[in-house]
Order: sequence, then structure tokens, then C-alpha cells
Amino acid sequence: MQITLEDCQMHMNRVPVNQYFNIQFIDIREGYSKIKMPYNPVFTNSWKNTHGGALLTLADIAFYFAMATMTGLEATGNLSTAELKTNFLNPTSQTDLYAEARVIKNGRRLIFGDVKVLDEEGKSISHSTVTYIRRG
Repeated sequence: MQITLEDCQMHMNRVPVNQYFNIQFIDIREGYSKIKMPYNPVFTNSWKNTHGGALLTLADIAFYFAMATMTGLEATGNLSTAELKTNFLNPTSQTDLYAEARVIKNGRRLIFGDVKVLDEEGKSISHSTVTYIRRG
């Protein structure tokens, strides 16, 4: 399913939480997306590191759009996150973050993939495995 960076950005801009995340699309192709979340101190903990919940949300958003390249943006309303497991590998320190997501298997009922989150220097911040389920 052919979708463009502009399609993704317009779709994401309609999502209310994006006023805080300010997600920007870097690359999109079949089964893959790369997005950027600019540093925002609202999402930091008391050590000024990006909070784990923000990292999970970033991973979920990145995978959603990698999956949309295979299902279409219209169809993604029939899909839900079934499982999202994240390993936190390194803390962050006031840096923009990049999430790279890929679909590993686009099954009849379940869609599996993974997401790596990197800082501006390419250091691994977290790794997630993701499962979406087709509803209905």
C-alpha cells in the first residue's frame, strides 16, 4: 500500500497528543518507518532523562505507521496494539529521539514487528517488540 511521508504527517497531526510529541516523519517504505521526536522537557523524569512511557508511545507510533504501509491508513482503525514489550538500554539526556520500526510478519490476524529507539548520535536507547491484532 503506497503512502507518503506527507500522508503520514497529515494523519499524525490530527492526533491530539502530537501537540506534545511533535512527531516528524523521516522515512517511510513498505513495512518500515523512521520518525523523530524532538526533545521535550515535559517528558523527562527527575534525572532529566526521557520517561519510559514516552519511549513506549514513540515505539507504538513508529510501528503503527510501518504497519500502515502494508494495510493503508484507512484500515489501521481496525487494528489495536495487543502487546508492546520494551527493553530500556540506555538513559537519554536532553536529545531528540529517532524510532525505526519494521514489520517482521504481516499475518492474517496478528502483525509482529520491532522498533529501535536511538538518540541523535545513534546510541541505542530502547528496543521494543510489538504485536498488533486485527479486530473483527
